[in-house]
Amino acid sequence: MDRTEKIKIYATSLKDPIYAIETFLKTYDLTQKGFVPFKLFHKQKEIIKTYEEYDRNIVTKPRQAGVSTTTAAYIAVKIAFGDPNNPWKVLVLANKQTLAQEFLKKIKDFTDQIPTWVWGVAEGESYLDIEAKGHIKTKGTKCEVKALATSKDALRGYTPTFLIMDEAAFIDNGAEVFGAALTSLGTGGKVTLISTPNGMDPLYYRTYDGARTGKNNFKIVEMRWYQDVRYNRYLSWLRGKEEIKCESIGRDKLRWEYSGVTYETSTLEIDGYDVMVNDDWRASSPWYENMCNDMNGDKKQIAQELDVSFISSGGNVVDDEYIQYHEKNNVMDPKYTAELEQSMWIWKEPEEGNKYIMGVDVARGDGKDSSTIIILDFDSLEQVAEFQYKLPPDSLAEIVYKYGELYQAYTIVDITGGMGVSTVMKLLEMDYKHLHYDDPKSRKLSEKYAKTVYKQGDKVPGFNVGNTRLQMISEFEEHVRENKTIIRSSRLTSELKTFIYKNGRPDHMEGYHDDLIMAYAMPIFLVQTTFKKLKKIENQTKAMLDSWASVSNNGPQPQTTETHINPFYTNTPTYHPRQPGKGVNDEGEYNWLFGIK
Repeated sequence: MDRTEKIKIYATSLKDPIYAIETFLKTYDLTQKGFVPFKLFHKQKEIIKTYEEYDRNIVTKPRQAGVSTTTAAYIAVKIAFGDPNNPWKVLVLANKQTLAQEFLKKIKDFTDQIPTWVWGVAEGESYLDIEAKGHIKTKGTKCEVKALATSKDALRGYTPTFLIMDEAAFIDNGAEVFGAALTSLGTGGKVTLISTPNGMDPLYYRTYDGARTGKNNFKIVEMRWYQDVRYNRYLSWLRGKEEIKCESIGRDKLRWEYSGVTYETSTLEIDGYDVMVNDDWRASSPWYENMCNDMNGDKKQIAQELDVSFISSGGNVVDDEYIQYHEKNNVMDPKYTAELEQSMWIWKEPEEGNKYIMGVDVARGDGKDSSTIIILDFDSLEQVAEFQYKLPPDSLAEIVYKYGELYQAYTIVDITGGMGVSTVMKLLEMDYKHLHYDDPKSRKLSEKYAKTVYKQGDKVPGFNVGNTRLQMISEFEEHVRENKTIIRSSRLTSELKTFIYKNGRPDHMEGYHDDLIMAYAMPIFLVQTTFKKLKKIENQTKAMLDSWASVSNNGPQPQTTETHINPFYTNTPTYHPRQPGKGVNDEGEYNWLFGIK
């Protein structure tokens, strides 16, 4: 190769890292069991173009997608063609030291493939000033790469211009480490988070969700296994018993017919994939099926390693597909919002002849958890109202009283841990008539509370979850899965996405909450246990239902005794129609619901 040709290649590589990678580098291909020229397919090119254009990037990927390899190749050519007056200083952070060093080794393997004339050194001479397991530094371009396990002290004494966090979803205290890393970045520094999902973790998922909703400046690149030309051979689309097989029309191109449209996907065209996924089709191929078999059909592992699912990869109590079903078919904006910061959401006003059941989960009011109320239609188990806000237990009683009276709702207040006791006592002071009474013999209650003066016979007001929690969650999961209940709330489905199994026990992920889930699960549980048992005993059932007044068209009004009203709330709920001027309550048809005359 003559000097003129070298200059031409060097100049092009300087401006175009994709050209440099495809000109100089080879990579090991598992499907071909050997080294092959590194010819980037569409998604790999998209990743590199995104690195070039944006300073904040997040890449979602399945296992064996080659994202780390593509990123390592990008770093290799950038430091090879770097400016010694403005050298690249790359820091690779991973959850384990060995993983970070493995990433650095990939970079080093690629830099070794770049000819000596690029580095400006003689044949046989090293192009490196520093060469160690966790640190390399080049001679001519003065660029360097460090690889470290994540910790708050990882960046001490080092100001990177490019920070890479590999397997970011699996980093302990990731958000804290990331915050420290951002403050250490040099001016104009770049950040890239790379990972397979690990549920709704506090760093990777929250960054992804923030980018998706426009709350941060990160650019998302989402990679799916079927966008990788190594794995989509004989690709087909499945939906129920339907199947659409794709025709191969070249190494990088597939074709199929759907709804009268011919789709062709190549290195430049991938929109057809999105059309199929949005219409609930699932991609499959011999490679994908073999991988699923190797994972023994483990849903969590498949979701994490192959399907790039944040929800299912966390080991969710309710599977991703059922949450998505409710989001697609049942969740909707509330018809009205009320109370402080519109924290009460109402989808349906009380209807004559209907019966309602209310679950109340009580928080202290000054911690991380919120107090929550769920109101369900007793017969259909459709969600009609929901409240979520941080306020003291006795103030919560005012909200429970107000909406319990409006809906004449049989009311279950959780007294587990003692938080709900204040709420229950306040409701009893207000002569609230719709409280559920628990049996101390069936669930463990404190001796003091079991002997309260408010007990009726051998029962006491409130509900203690006790040792029934697993059964309660199981009933709730079944109802969500089999669509036996109709979830209207986006706040609730958000909680379901972070409600996982921890050491076999259902619980919320770190940094998230399950307050709405608990308030929802209690009524479901009692409907399936207590009320079904009551139906077997006719006289008890009749007594229960007779005491449970139906709502009339005139609408029951809350009591107006001033001592029963918290100063933060008026006696009549304020309300905010979601679409004013579009027929919602324009004629004041439902003013009675809110005590408006």
